[in-house]
Amino acid sequence: MGSQQFCLKWKNHQSNMLAVFDQLLSSEALVDVTLACKGLSLKARKMVLSACSPFFQANFVENPCKHPIVILKYMRYMDLKAIVEFMYRGEVDVSQDDLTALLKIAETLKVKGLAEDTNENKNGGLVTSVDGAADAEPVGTPRAESPPLRKRKRSRRPRRCSPSDSNKSDSVDAPPATRIKVPDGPEIIEDGSMSSDRVTNLPAASPSSRTTCY
Repeated sequence: MGSQQFCLKWKNHQSNMLAVFDQLLSSEALVDVTLACKGLSLKARKMVLSACSPFFQANFVENPCKHPIVILKYMRYMDLKAIVEFMYRGEVDVSQDDLTALLKIAETLKVKGLAEDTNENKNGGLVTSVDGAADAEPVGTPRAESPPLRKRKRSRRPRRCSPSDSNKSDSVDAPPATRIKVPDGPEIIEDGSMSSDRVTNLPAASPSSRTTCY
């Protein structure tokens, strides 16, 4: 008869991991990847980025460098820093003016928790507009007592659509979400220590970035 098995569980494991990640982010300790944009750079841990972003995970697997430099084009440093902070801490403070740009970058980098929330918000906006139109109808009126509605429907005559009506229709039917396009074309930061033969292109799914190994 085998010996009895015990399950050892650390209740504060999640909070401890978040505290350790916060310390590692502040001290830039145990880093093995450099993210660069607009001539500025910050260092991070590939394991953390891969756990929070399929984009980074696929690129690191495709380019197994010891310490890669990922150059992200058309991205503000403040947005990149906020994204990394979100991946390390699970939260980040963003002003209302910068929120839209940050969510676009999060969707481009496929950041878990931000890109998914963006899609949910888009769908929620469409549902809300439909529900709002339905809520405008009188509530509590039984469906059986609807002869006046039928009478109104028969007496209604077709009329021409005026330009104002088409504008109203467009305002109701048009989805509030805008389509996000991924910027194309890589950007290379000039660095004397980097030679052209050590630059590795990322997969076609990420046209806005490039990885340099050293």
